[in-house]
Amino acid sequence: MLKSESYKRGLFFSGSLNVIAKGIVFLNSLILAFYFGSGASTDIYFYILSVALLVTNTVNGIDFLVLVPQAIKIRQTEGEFKSQIFFNYFVWLYVAIGTLITIVIIVSPIFFFTLFSKFDVHQLSSNKHLLYIGSVIIFFQLLNNLLNAILVSYKYFTIPIITNLINSLFAIVLTLIFHKQLGITGTILGISLGYVLNFILLIWLLKKKQHWHFFKVVWMKSKVVWRNIGLTQLNILPVWIRMYITLYLLTGLGSGVLTSVNFGQMLATMPEIFILVQVASIVGIKFSELAAANDFVETTKLLKNLFNSLVLMILPIALVFAICNKEIISIVLQRGQFNTAAVNTTGFCFFCFALLLPSRIYDVFFTRLFTSFQVYGLTTILAMTAHFLIAALTYIGIKQYQLNGYFISQLIGYYLIMPLIFYIVLIKRFKGVGLSQIIKNFFFTVLVFPLLYFSGHAIAQLLDINIFIKIIIIGLFTSSVTFLLAYYLLDLSYFCQTIKTTAKKIIKKKGNDTSY
Repeated sequence: MLKSESYKRGLFFSGSLNVIAKGIVFLNSLILAFYFGSGASTDIYFYILSVALLVTNTVNGIDFLVLVPQAIKIRQTEGEFKSQIFFNYFVWLYVAIGTLITIVIIVSPIFFFTLFSKFDVHQLSSNKHLLYIGSVIIFFQLLNNLLNAILVSYKYFTIPIITNLINSLFAIVLTLIFHKQLGITGTILGISLGYVLNFILLIWLLKKKQHWHFFKVVWMKSKVVWRNIGLTQLNILPVWIRMYITLYLLTGLGSGVLTSVNFGQMLATMPEIFILVQVASIVGIKFSELAAANDFVETTKLLKNLFNSLVLMILPIALVFAICNKEIISIVLQRGQFNTAAVNTTGFCFFCFALLLPSRIYDVFFTRLFTSFQVYGLTTILAMTAHFLIAALTYIGIKQYQLNGYFISQLIGYYLIMPLIFYIVLIKRFKGVGLSQIIKNFFFTVLVFPLLYFSGHAIAQLLDINIFIKIIIIGLFTSSVTFLLAYYLLDLSYFCQTIKTTAKKIIKKKGNDTSY
């Protein structure tokens, strides 16, 4: 696992390990819900993690979008040493940024964290010790994300998963041991210790496996790279504003709301984390190689096969989540301190995030495609416009309709505004890419999803049976109908061939194992 891997091997091992790692993350969430429920203390916990994500995403947004594609290009044209020097400049730049943020938090934690929320100052003051720990998380999360990206560029696909696994394990252990003495402090302290250990592990891997020289640093003068960083940051800015608005306004909707949103999102986006993000981290490197070769034919083929295969996997899962939202939340979370009111609010959030799940297929992979091919300029302007519109919708939605308005704005943004932007970019900058199959796939998704949701919901209302059996029946219905419709409306030749090849290998292996 701690070595460079091929794409297929990386997909297999990272996918397998990802199941284990996310299972541990899931277990950590169950423990949090059991011991602490949904209230003020868990709101502060999720708030600190959200602020860390908000801060680091702003900087780390360039890692896979600019730095990795540029480093791969340098590695192919100028050699390994030059690629290391390129990365080193940004490692030390991140150290400087992280140090500055840490100093600000240490000097005035209340001032820093009130910038991002509508929490009462007294509520933050009474949890000042958690805010100090938050500075450790921000510093090491910033650096670890970049170090993970560097290792992924060398095809160490499992490393990011291992580091997340370490964080979760530390959080679980300290929560179980110290939940009575420390409360939620033990959990966040465990996460921060995990980040420190991960940093040591990542540094050791780069020095041991890649013979890295961190002190070989040269000022990065490339105007093209700085321009791309600037354009990427401009692209990130409206996304950051939307995330900021969401976090700021949700913290003013009452105790437990932020916790319910986080629990609902965590459960609903598990397929995205298990499948989409993991596949994207590997396919993103492939996109960079295709971009270096300017190969649009293979890019078209890869996109078509990706979208067709992923729709078959993601759509049925999203449908089951949406149809059986309260049943799933009650099974997973309703125990200990997690009461019925928390189940109802979290179930609604889970339902809405499930509706958004299919749209993530297109958002994740088109973003990786555009950045791997370093398509900026018009793309940046369009993306900025789209995200500013979504940010405005989010602000108006939450102010007018509170939690309902937040989800309405997201549905409009990711099923209407963003697809329009993707289409314009493709016809303007990717004329060599065939669009017919991609368009057909998208319309298949947006038309079949509501049709199967209402059908499945009607069936669910008629099933007065055991919850588990009900979920299984809905799952079988949605997956079988999705496959049948896709078989006749989409090109599933690649997907079917992959299934046949895999089945033959399994049968052949079993035959060899049972021979004497």
